[in-house]
Amino acid sequence: MKYFSRFGGVALAALVCTIAIPAFAAEGDSVELPEIVVQGESENTVNPLSGLGSPVFPSGTLTVPGVAQAQEELSLFPGAVSIVPATKYQDVYAHNFEDVMDFTPGVFARKRFGAEVRLSIRGSGLSRSFHMRGLDLLQDGVPYNLADGAADFQEIDPLIAQHIEVYKGGNGLRFGATTLGGAINFVTPTGHTAEAENLVRLEGGSYGTARIHTETARVLGATDFFAAMSANHVDGFRQQEAEESIRFAANVGHRFNDTAETRFYLTSNIVDQELPGTLTLAQAENSPKLANPGNVALNQQRNVRSVRVANKTTLVVDDGATLDFGGYAGYKRLYHPIFRVLDQRGPLAGLFARYNLEGALAGHRNVLTVGGDLAWGEVEAKQYTNLSGSRGALQASGTQTSTNVRLYAENHFYVIDNVALVGGLQAIHSYRKFTNDLSPAQSDATDFSSLSPKAGVLWDVTDAAQVYGNVTRSYEPPTFSELVQASVFQFVPLDPQRAVTAEIGTRGTSGTVAWDVALYRAWVRDELINFTVSPSIPASTFNAGETIHQGIEAALTLDVGALALGDVLPEGGRVLFEQAYTYSDFYFDGDPVYGDNKLAGMPPHVYVAALRYKSPAPNGLGWDIAPKVEWVPDGGYVDYANRLKAPGYATLGLEGGIDLAEGLRLFVDARNLTDKNYISTYNNITDAATAATNVFYPGEGRSVFAGLKVSF
Repeated sequence: MKYFSRFGGVALAALVCTIAIPAFAAEGDSVELPEIVVQGESENTVNPLSGLGSPVFPSGTLTVPGVAQAQEELSLFPGAVSIVPATKYQDVYAHNFEDVMDFTPGVFARKRFGAEVRLSIRGSGLSRSFHMRGLDLLQDGVPYNLADGAADFQEIDPLIAQHIEVYKGGNGLRFGATTLGGAINFVTPTGHTAEAENLVRLEGGSYGTARIHTETARVLGATDFFAAMSANHVDGFRQQEAEESIRFAANVGHRFNDTAETRFYLTSNIVDQELPGTLTLAQAENSPKLANPGNVALNQQRNVRSVRVANKTTLVVDDGATLDFGGYAGYKRLYHPIFRVLDQRGPLAGLFARYNLEGALAGHRNVLTVGGDLAWGEVEAKQYTNLSGSRGALQASGTQTSTNVRLYAENHFYVIDNVALVGGLQAIHSYRKFTNDLSPAQSDATDFSSLSPKAGVLWDVTDAAQVYGNVTRSYEPPTFSELVQASVFQFVPLDPQRAVTAEIGTRGTSGTVAWDVALYRAWVRDELINFTVSPSIPASTFNAGETIHQGIEAALTLDVGALALGDVLPEGGRVLFEQAYTYSDFYFDGDPVYGDNKLAGMPPHVYVAALRYKSPAPNGLGWDIAPKVEWVPDGGYVDYANRLKAPGYATLGLEGGIDLAEGLRLFVDARNLTDKNYISTYNNITDAATAATNVFYPGEGRSVFAGLKVSF
């Protein structure tokens, strides 16, 4: 937290830069600044992912598609995919994944504390009680995961996004994702798609929250650039929960001609986060602001410093064929005082390429995608005695080296104009090497290899409605957090997690209804199951035998105004009823210890709804308001023995915004209006009858956030 004494200076500098850039550019007569295309000046096409009440989005470029282009591209997937435009959460305090994913069915994101969430799709990495596993996170197609598959999603700022793409399960093949959960890709704006040339967003509210976000964007002939920075401070709802961060992202693109474009990226993160830890159920329900005494005594934290540079180049190599290729390099440090001080640092790098060809095969439309990526990382991992958050004596030291090579191919063959048969194949080779500096005899190395096929069918019922089905295989090697567990600084024998997933679904939009429904069932072998040994020690991991993950992911939006209120609403006004529902049924299948018990960690039912009124907007000025409800009737089992459940809950919220003038918007985000004490999520344990049960994370109490956005 020491760096944040400079918060005011950094924020002021960012504001000055935002204002000074246009003034500086105006001084020269040799550069003419073309007008940036803003939302509302380009046309959208209706497609199965466009939804209702969608604003008009600007067109993208070769390297970065616009929102409407991305919707069209994702509609070619014969499986469950979603897209979340940043406009969906413009009126909320978007601090973490829960704040931006609440209306994306199938994505389970529940806050532990601060920017730390429990993130899972279809039960991927569900039992992980720290960091993240089971998903590929990307920004602009560049992996945020380390080469071993682990990630710290606190590095990603939702405000630095044009839209978010969600590829559930085997649909993450586009990025070489091999996990049960799939992939989430954050796409940043460019000079062509940014909301405005300059933008400043100021926010504040409950629990000592203060944030400034700034953006600047320009198009200078054939070159464009975009840069954004967020600086955030939160005291926290609980004790030992303060958080401070500065996140920066920028990209510069150059269009050589109509068939070639390159873009360079830079991201940098400073994230300091205190860890309040877990409580007993009684404490969480009656004194939710408490921190775990052990966390306070050890001053537990997770502090990240990271920087990455990347390039993506797109070439139109032939009529109907494109080639994307590029690479990235970076450096990351994690300073993590918990039961010991974990000090990890090291470089990372990778290369990627994807070739897409759309043409004809035997007289039928055919779309072929071939790609691959190489990821490498080396982490110098040390453990020290924790002296109230400072390093004491060295307890362990080692080097973790990871290499991943993935190749994939997918082909869409249209047997008739509106029905495509889809086939795909993915190959992965992962290498893990651990060198124990203090005990060389405990050093080890291993590798994992697999081929995973995919088959599916996509039926375009209309231009704006689809039905699909597919069968995919996933293959997930353990990360170093599983291979080198906390108390054993050497490899633990673990097998990779394998699964076969079948899904069917439909998505589409009509004049007054938009829907997205998927049903899936995954047969999982050797699932990597975590359980908490002690509240102060990271979870241990074992391979389960066979498990089943199945469920329903459904979103439904109704234009209530057009359906029932046409005679009441003013002309141009709209009332939209937005709903998202996730049903999850995960269980052991004949386990020798747990039989057919439910897997811990996931509520069986999660329902979120909002009734949103949008006023007429003469001259582009309007307002909207949306009461919201989140209902979790059953919190799910906490232990694999199925002796303890988390209680269910329901919370009420209200969000809305008003355009005070052109380029000036005020918004308010109020949460948990009834100030209900509830359980947000929890760590998994084996048996509540024998294990410690202080594993619960309380939800936040009543809170109100407000913000002012200025664009010019």
